[in-house]
Amino acid sequence: MGEIKQMNKDIFRENLLKTIEEISRKKGLTFTDCKFVIEPVKENDKPLNGADDMMRLNILSEGNMGNKQLALENTVKILCGLQPLVPIWIDVTFVEMNEDTAIYKLRCSLRFSKPTLLRNAETGHPPFKAVSEETF
Repeated sequence: MGEIKQMNKDIFRENLLKTIEEISRKKGLTFTDCKFVIEPVKENDKPLNGADDMMRLNILSEGNMGNKQLALENTVKILCGLQPLVPIWIDVTFVEMNEDTAIYKLRCSLRFSKPTLLRNAETGHPPFKAVSEETF
């Protein structure tokens, strides 16, 4: 696997889709569309820099994001807003089916990082990790 050298919207989108595919395969889900709820996670022991704070206070604020279900493209645009910096880790869980649409929650770090520092490289689709609900 090795170190991730680059990150852009295309790679990010592809990695997110690989994670969704992994979850769907495990759960036997079939759907025609998917939506995402972004849930920023404040890590108490980790300091935020200015760019992280800007994302936290503006883009990822409760008032802006608050449980909104976003399409794939909007999700990618939001989380790649500081490209090539993206959240250092993102846990993906399946929430529910809404007719033919699968709803996923993206619990993400508020720390944005360059590609070489991203976590979950071992999954093959960093910074994403497929998480089953039981782990919460």
